[in-house]
Amino acid sequence: MAWSRTYDIPYFLIDRDRKLRVTALLQFLEDMAIRHSEFCGVGLDYYQEKGVAWVLAKWDVEIFSYPVFNQQITITTVPTSFRSYFGFRKLEVRSEDGELLAKAHTLWVFVDTMRKKPIPVTDEVVHAYGLTRDQKAPLAIEAPVPPKTDEMVVSYQIRPADIDTNRHVNNIRFVEWAIDTLPVDFTENHTVQRVMVDYRKELTYGEPVSCVAEMARNDNGITTRHQINGDEKTASLITIMWT
Repeated sequence: MAWSRTYDIPYFLIDRDRKLRVTALLQFLEDMAIRHSEFCGVGLDYYQEKGVAWVLAKWDVEIFSYPVFNQQITITTVPTSFRSYFGFRKLEVRSEDGELLAKAHTLWVFVDTMRKKPIPVTDEVVHAYGLTRDQKAPLAIEAPVPPKTDEMVVSYQIRPADIDTNRHVNNIRFVEWAIDTLPVDFTENHTVQRVMVDYRKELTYGEPVSCVAEMARNDNGITTRHQINGDEKTASLITIMWT
């Protein structure tokens, strides 16, 4: 069941060129997934009552053109299938005239929040999204590649503001840390074209965080590979393609 919502691009989410920041775009996509769940009756109150949650495991986001300040965009999301404790969701971002600005394939894991373990998606949830059990085909999501060198390393402190409703570091923070590990003169003069993220372990308040990054140039542009490390564990791998 496809579901759409329209957003305006506010001033506080744009960069110096008046374009929507890539991390803000990811926030819109995450917001759409939550709001769609609310619309289907299996949102935050449902999660709290049942002691469950959807945790983002992977996403592959391609950006073709960035919306600008005060522009109106429409985001459409479609849950496509469920397999065991996995859920797949597609998203598209379009301009007022229908131009495709960005698209994303995402993989989510259904978890028991008390035991912090994956559990099978219930029939109630499957049917709430208008799907059936026989819809199991996965979406194509390319896995990010870990860096081979520690060309750049930066440490971060987890703040209370980094924690979301699942009591761990919000998904967007990982991408923010990855980008902030790179030199400012690089990020200000290049544009993110694609983001691939693999979330492996949660991070919580008080844990040390280090971000390792390397940069590779090729015929298609520049690729940066990132590894986010927590307390003796790899929390996330991220690959970003730039133009």
